[in-house]
Amino acid sequence: MTWRTWGTWRALIASLALLIGLTAAGASPAFAGLDGPVANYIDQHCGIDTIGSGKTTIAVPVDRVTLNLEAVGHSPADSKITAVYTIPGTSKYGTLFGQFDPVKGNATFNYTVDNPPAGATLSISYEVAWTDGTYYSATQTRPLLTCTRDDTTGVDSGYGGAEARATVFQQCTSVGTWPYSVRAVDVTVHLSHDRYPADYAGQQVWADYWIPGKKGYTSGVSGTANSVGDAWVTFRLVAPPTGAELDVLSSVRSVYGRTYPVHTWVPISC
Repeated sequence: MTWRTWGTWRALIASLALLIGLTAAGASPAFAGLDGPVANYIDQHCGIDTIGSGKTTIAVPVDRVTLNLEAVGHSPADSKITAVYTIPGTSKYGTLFGQFDPVKGNATFNYTVDNPPAGATLSISYEVAWTDGTYYSATQTRPLLTCTRDDTTGVDSGYGGAEARATVFQQCTSVGTWPYSVRAVDVTVHLSHDRYPADYAGQQVWADYWIPGKKGYTSGVSGTANSVGDAWVTFRLVAPPTGAELDVLSSVRSVYGRTYPVHTWVPISC
């Protein structure tokens, strides 16, 4: 799920009114502990988007903001999520809707902030409503990355640094028979754990991906960690955009039932 920051104040007010309305319906956290029944993970990544076509194109610096939510103290099934980001003092905002994956127990939202203003604050508010009447809401704030045309590689904080580490490998290949073969790339993700590897041994892992400009994440592949908590999974991209960035979002399950995200950005090499 992605959102570009064009819009009007009227739409922003409507989005915030929706979130406030849900909160008023009973969103006061009734759960003790970290983030109540929902854990959040937020990171930011500088990039460049190209607007226009042909000889008339403009390179626009962007901050790609990713919000990952995990259902911790409540079943992920039968949920509805509203996630709103704003940049206080500006007209930049975005609203996305979704639900927890019933198997992984998490949900991910991507926002693209064009020309992020220097020194600004990022504010993300989210509301989760379950059909059993449970509600939860929270707001997270942090400095917005200052992304410019000269600085397009900054990553504020990748998810899950203490829980897992992802290394991405790429192998150029093709599909089909010449002269009708099509360029492709096999992407292999190695997931490993520096701390408590036994907590992940034999547990499920997933690797999904998103290419900026596409609609949202695509399910890549799933697998199972070995006896020391490591996992190797591979998926194939057919005719990917040349020179584009690949956003790999991995999810790792622990023996305690938690699902932690691991976020990796790499340029497509084929």
